[in-house]
Amino acid sequence: MKVIDVSEHNGSIDFRQVRRSGVDAVMIRCSWGHFVEDRRMRTFVRDCEEAGLPYGFYHYSYALNESEMREEAARLIQLAKQFSLTMPVAIDMEDADGYKRRHGTLNDKALNTRICLYTCQQLAEAGFYPLIYANLDWFRNKLYLSELEEYDRWLAQWNSTGPSLSCGMWQYTSDGQIPGVSGRCDVSTAYRNYPVIIEENQEGGQGVDWINPYVTVQVVKGVGSRNLYYVRDAVIHGNVIAQLKPGDVLVVDQISATVLSDGYKWIRVALGEGREGYMQVDLNYLRFLI
Repeated sequence: MKVIDVSEHNGSIDFRQVRRSGVDAVMIRCSWGHFVEDRRMRTFVRDCEEAGLPYGFYHYSYALNESEMREEAARLIQLAKQFSLTMPVAIDMEDADGYKRRHGTLNDKALNTRICLYTCQQLAEAGFYPLIYANLDWFRNKLYLSELEEYDRWLAQWNSTGPSLSCGMWQYTSDGQIPGVSGRCDVSTAYRNYPVIIEENQEGGQGVDWINPYVTVQVVKGVGSRNLYYVRDAVIHGNVIAQLKPGDVLVVDQISATVLSDGYKWIRVALGEGREGYMQVDLNYLRFLI
């Protein structure tokens, strides 16, 4: 997917022309700090809807402590709930104006990570698809990536032939020339079809064709440094409701008849006490037992 991101700094935009040019979706700056709404956000939303362009939001965070972190997350969710988003909601972790540097938190990896983790958790619980935006230096040197592995990255890495980290979206230029947008424009490639994923996620497993396999599944190894495999309350990017360790075995209730939009089949598993959850079927981490 070809995605542009815009803010009030881009001025007036003709989103019908943007769509005709081949852009597939738009990420709109909805807000910044704690808490200022982007002056053109509501106009951009209206115009994207009229043009039939999927859109999501990003919030430029100024949080310097946990109190500000909680305030920003709460108000971001309150704002996002007013709209019908079909793209992710991103927390923008950068320091383009030097605000974090001036206040001494720029290199506080623990704080920066906590802000991203808390915001993403709150967004997911509110039903949104969380995304973390940062440049390569931030991801490598100002965040603990092992603690954020559940969430997609939106990597800003310009003047490169490709992203240096795995990511859900790669912002490859700030100098894009897009018909309908005056001047420069940030342009990204989304490696996931977020509108389809978000629709599936909102339906839980209801929109999936399931078949009965009559098997159990065992975790062979976990993901990332925590060595855990996750069970979610919905396919694709539901909230984590259980964490499994290597050796754990669960009864498989059903398996998707086809590969879903993230490139994997999914299984519905029994967690006990009448609870069920969903797991991505990656045979590097799981094996099926008859």
